Amino acid sequence: MSIKQYRLDYAPRGLQVSVSNDTDEPLYVTRASFDSPLFDGTTVWTRRTEIPAGATRDLRVLLGAPVCDAVGSVRPPVAIVDFETADGTVGRGSAEPADRFDTVAKVTAQDCIAEHTAVVAELSAGDDLRTEQRADELVALLDVTARPTGAPGSVDVATVARTTLLGPLDRSTGWNLGWSASAASGALTSTLEIVPSNCNPHIVAEDKRGTFLPLAVTLDDGETGTVFVGVSDAVREKLYAYVGDYCGW
Repeated sequence: MSIKQYRLDYAPRGLQVSVSNDTDEPLYVTRASFDSPLFDGTTVWTRRTEIPAGATRDLRVLLGAPVCDAVGSVRPPVAIVDFETADGTVGRGSAEPADRFDTVAKVTAQDCIAEHTAVVAELSAGDDLRTEQRADELVALLDVTARPTGAPGSVDVATVARTTLLGPLDRSTGWNLGWSASAASGALTSTLEIVPSNCNPHIVAEDKRGTFLPLAVTLDDGETGTVFVGVSDAVREKLYAYVGDYCGW
């Protein structure tokens, strides 16, 4: 058994438990679970799934809330699979799943930097998208804001990186913010001047993460990472429409 994520798993915090059937007969998975001290509870797949002989199937589970205090735990994760054979025999297998893409470490790092940041400040995108004609170019404008919670500490937010869908008007790698949010700073807001990253139609048709803005943050204890800020469904639809208008589709 092994674990991994696809792009569609990022936003809902899903995980794929990959189960291989190395026998000469089909197997039928009736239940698959993933448990780790880094996530609250046990996540479970319960839909009966056939795995043909020699095949592998990915079974999606949703991760529980992060348990950042458990980082460094010596207890490894475990995946458990209940199955039936073609003749009706039932069985169970368990193992520490292979994680060759370091999925658990990556998800945990992202979870915990977001959780620690949220203690000090709420990072959000605006609930409206504006557009302006700048010479011969249509530019989209979107506000991003840090609202301190009043808790001790500070969060420095240096930049917002470009995404597969959206980029800055100056065609650089991202937007500079230069925020230092704390109880003393009050709310901080910047307006992103946006143009499409490119005009290939598939960037909208196949978009998974293009409207999640990657903010580079540093906490006052030196912890660094990326906090992804998503837009509302309404703003997402406006962004897709804007890209179509800009590109002339």
